Amino acid sequence: MSTFPPVRAVAVAAAFVALLAATEAAGDEPLTGPIDRITIVHEAVRRHPGVRAAEQRARATSLSASAAGRLPAPEVMVQVWQVPLARPYAIGDAGMVMVGVAQSFPSPGARDARERAGEQLAAAEREMGMDRARLIHRDAEHAFADYVEASARHGIHIEHREIAARGLALARARHAGGGPITDVAQAEVELARMDADVIGDRTRVIGSRARLNALLTRDPMAALGPPVAIEPEVATWDLATSIANARQSRPQLRAVDAELHARTEEERAAAREATLPSFSVAALYFAPVGTVPVNGYGANASVSLPWFWGEAGARRDAAREQVLAARTEARAAVIPIDAEVATADTNMRAAALRLQALRDRALPASHRSHDALSAGYEAGRTDLLALLMARRAVVDIESEIVVARANLDHALAELDASVGAEVPRRTLGPLDPAVLEEGRDHGR
Repeated sequence: MSTFPPVRAVAVAAAFVALLAATEAAGDEPLTGPIDRITIVHEAVRRHPGVRAAEQRARATSLSASAAGRLPAPEVMVQVWQVPLARPYAIGDAGMVMVGVAQSFPSPGARDARERAGEQLAAAEREMGMDRARLIHRDAEHAFADYVEASARHGIHIEHREIAARGLALARARHAGGGPITDVAQAEVELARMDADVIGDRTRVIGSRARLNALLTRDPMAALGPPVAIEPEVATWDLATSIANARQSRPQLRAVDAELHARTEEERAAAREATLPSFSVAALYFAPVGTVPVNGYGANASVSLPWFWGEAGARRDAAREQVLAARTEARAAVIPIDAEVATADTNMRAAALRLQALRDRALPASHRSHDALSAGYEAGRTDLLALLMARRAVVDIESEIVVARANLDHALAELDASVGAEVPRRTLGPLDPAVLEEGRDHGR
C-alpha cells in the first residue's frame, strides 16, 4: 500500500515554506533590462497570489488536524429540580441544586488517527499548491516563448524591409537609366508588404508583452525588457528518464499519495470508534437546599455502546471503501501523467528535427538562390520578379524557423510541466543526415 510518510510531508512543507519565503523576501524588480526564460518563470511563480493562498489553505487544514487530536471541550452543568410552581423564585426550596463538570473521551486511538489524517490532508494541500506553481511556471514559459517568437519575427521583417527599401532604390536608379517602370512598381509592392508585416509584428510584440506582464501581476502596459536570444535547446533526457522523473516529481501524485494515507488513518479511526466505546465522566456538587440541607457531592459516568444498531460499523465500512477508492485513484493518476510526458517528448523531438532541417538545409539553400539572383539583377541578367520571389522565400523560411523554434520552446514548456520539474537541456546541434534517410525510408 502506497503511503505518504511523515518525513516526506515535512520535506514538502519545508519546500513550500521556502517558496513562500522567497515570495515575501524579493522585491518588485523593474524587469526593464534584457530578460531570460528562467527569470520570467521564477518571477511569475514568486509574484502569483495563488501560491500564497494554497499555503494558507494548507495551514488551515493543519490547524484543523491539531484540533481533531485534542479532547472535546469540557462541559459545565447546572441543574435545579423541583422548584415549587407557586413560588418559581424560591430556589432555596428546590428539591435539588447541582453544579458539575463533565468531560467526554472519544474511543481510544481515534483522536490520534484523525489528527494524522488531517496532517496528511494538509500535506496534500501543500502539494496542490506546488502543482499550482507548476501550472504558473508552464504558463509563463509559453508566454515567454510567444514573446521570443513575436520579437524574432519583428526583427526579421525589419531587416528585410531595409533590403526591400534598397531594392526599390536600385529599381528607381535603373529606371532613371532606362530600366523598366514595372520593376519600380513591383519593388514598391514588396516594400508595402514588408511595412504591413512590420506593423503586424509590432502589434504581436505588444500583445505578448502585455500577456507576460499580466502573468507577472504587473500593469499589462508596463515596460518589459527584450528577450535574451539564446541558441535553441533540446531536452537531454530520453522518454523513459522523463517518465521516471515525472513519477517522482509531479505534485499531483504526491497529493494523491497523501490523500490515500489520510483515508487510511480515517478508516483506522472509524474502526476504533466501531470497536471501542467512548465514555464520559462528571464531578457533581449538590448545594444544601430543600430536604437535603447539607453539602454533597456526586459522580457520573457513561459509556457508549457502538455495537448496537450498526451505525458505527456502517461508518467504518464507508471509510474502508474510501481507502479502496483512494488506492485505485493513486494507480489511475499515473496513467494521464505518463501520456502527457510521452506527448510532450514526441512534440519536442518533432519540433527539434523540423527546426534543424529548416536551419541547416532550407535556409542556406534559400540564401544561395537569393544571392545568385541578386548578383544577376545588379548585372542586368535577371528580372526583378525572380529576385523578389527569392527574397520572399528567404523571409518565409526565416519566419518558419522562428515558428519552429517557438514550437520547440512550447514543447519544452509542456515537457517541464508534464515532468513537474525543469528538464535538463542542451544546445540543439546540427541535423544528422541519417535522420533524413530514415524519414525518406518511412515515407516510401
